[in-house]
Formats: sequence, structure tokens, C-alpha cells
Amino acid sequence: MTEWTEPLKIRPARVDDAKEIARIYNQGVQDRVATFENSYVSPEERYLWLVARPEKYPVLVAEVKHSLLGWASLSPYSPRACYNGIAELSIYIDRSVRGHGIGQELMKGMQKAAHEKGYYKLVGRIMEANEPGRKLCEVTGWREVGIHKRHAKLGNDWHDLVLVEYLIPENQK
Repeated sequence: MTEWTEPLKIRPARVDDAKEIARIYNQGVQDRVATFENSYVSPEERYLWLVARPEKYPVLVAEVKHSLLGWASLSPYSPRACYNGIAELSIYIDRSVRGHGIGQELMKGMQKAAHEKGYYKLVGRIMEANEPGRKLCEVTGWREVGIHKRHAKLGNDWHDLVLVEYLIPENQK
């Protein structure tokens, strides 16, 4: 990881982080490799998203000296009770610091939070062309379990989607 003049801090998101969370997410929309979404989110939308989140689905942020560099969240995998121990992870890193270890620290923080919340598995979906996202999963203990071919379009182009999972052995009861 890059050395910062101040320590990197991973912490739970607060509602006053909504503006920066929206900004970083919107970079993912612009860059066209992290989401199929075509619409930007507003700080107000992210504020309401943060306010409405159940405690069971944390949002973590990475910050250095009060500057947000990335965020990660857990969301429900399925409404069916048989999947209550599974959550879906989303992670977005500010483009100016991608490849400098921020994602790894956020992943470790979220894996720890998921363990503490009692999840036994995390799942994710990565656009096939998102090599940095795939590498991040690999170095943090995730595994690729399949590919959805021609899963969604961005503009006129079809894209495949890689399915990944992270098992939390301590919670495999």
C-alpha cells in the first residue's frame, strides 16, 4: 500500500459522507468498468440510502485526513430466508488512488464486519473487463465461481459478468 502522510482509516460511513460517496460512485459510472448503471446518483440520494440502511448491511469508508478515498457496502443477496447469511458486496475507489491498496484495506474491513454480523458468505459481481477488481478479489481471498455471458449492455456493447464469492469459515456452522 502507498504510504500516506496520515494513516488510512477504515470506519463506518456517516450520513455526512453522502456527498463523497456519491462522487466516488459517479466516477464508477463514468469509467464504465465498475457498474452497468447509466445514471449518476446525487448526494441527496446517497444521504437517503445511508439513512435507510439497516444495521445488518454496513457501509464502510476509507479516509485519509478527512478525505474519502473509497467506500464499500453490503446489501441483501436475496429476500428468501434461506439466504440470510449471504450478503452482496459493492466497492468503489476514487480513481486518483486506485491500485494503491485502498481497496484491499476496505475489503479486509468489510470481511471483518461481515464476520462480526454473522454472515457465512459474501458474493459479488464484477464486469469481466474490470481486471483491477478481479485482482482485488483474488488477493483478498475471494474466488471466481462463474461467468454470466452477455449479461448486460453498456451503450450498444454486451458485457460478461464474473461472479465471485468469499466464504467466512468461522461462520460456516
